[in-house]
Amino acid sequence: MKIEGSVAVVTGAASGIGRALAERLREAGARGVVVSDLDGDGAEEVAASLGDGAIAVRTDVADEASIQELVARTRDRFGAIDLFASNAGLTMAGGFEVSDADWRRAIDVNLMAHVYAARAVLPAMLEAGRGHLLQTIAACGVLTAFGAAPYTVAKQGAVAFAEYLAIEYGGRGIGVSCLLPQAVNTPMLAAGVSDHQALAVLKANSQVLEPEEVAAAALAGVEANQLHIFTHAGSADSFRLRASDADAWAAEMRAMLAGRG
Repeated sequence: MKIEGSVAVVTGAASGIGRALAERLREAGARGVVVSDLDGDGAEEVAASLGDGAIAVRTDVADEASIQELVARTRDRFGAIDLFASNAGLTMAGGFEVSDADWRRAIDVNLMAHVYAARAVLPAMLEAGRGHLLQTIAACGVLTAFGAAPYTVAKQGAVAFAEYLAIEYGGRGIGVSCLLPQAVNTPMLAAGVSDHQALAVLKANSQVLEPEEVAAAALAGVEANQLHIFTHAGSADSFRLRASDADAWAAEMRAMLAGRG
């Protein structure tokens, strides 16, 4: 799709990758940008910084009614939605011992939010024969996140859902992209590194990119209608190894976890 002249919604846009996406969209000529976040004040601040053509909407992406309201307010202000960037997410450390409530929270925010977004915007996009869904997931959506079972499972489910949508509706004018970054210099990374094994290992083994770099790669991938958007060196190679030799890939990941990778 073409960014210039489009209307875009970005969730989780008060900071980090989401804010960078919103800013990049305006720079690229989007005529309407909706800055959505659970942090309503933060969303208002970002929208104000973007000037005319940007509005803020407080949204809880784990609540389907909240996403429906976000979409309705966007259409009331701008008309049709061309791009829905489902970017909000949360980390969740732990393995099988994590409580059911935390498992559900990880799945609601990191997986079901994408389902709710699709329910809200796809019918109109299909009727128009055009539209794009950008899902910020993480490289663990096609790999794994050390010490973070709920996060990994939810993210891999999100990739599977995006791939389903791309296959099911790609022939009807709908683009779908998965943004698959590793370590990015965001508040989420800063807050989680000290107590989250996955993030600590990432910082030790992966280049830490700035949100603006990731946003630029994301929108280039959207304009190219790219399904998997890898932002970090080595992620795509590891994904290919997993597909061709799962045992070798698992051994490589164990070595990285042990500090030998």
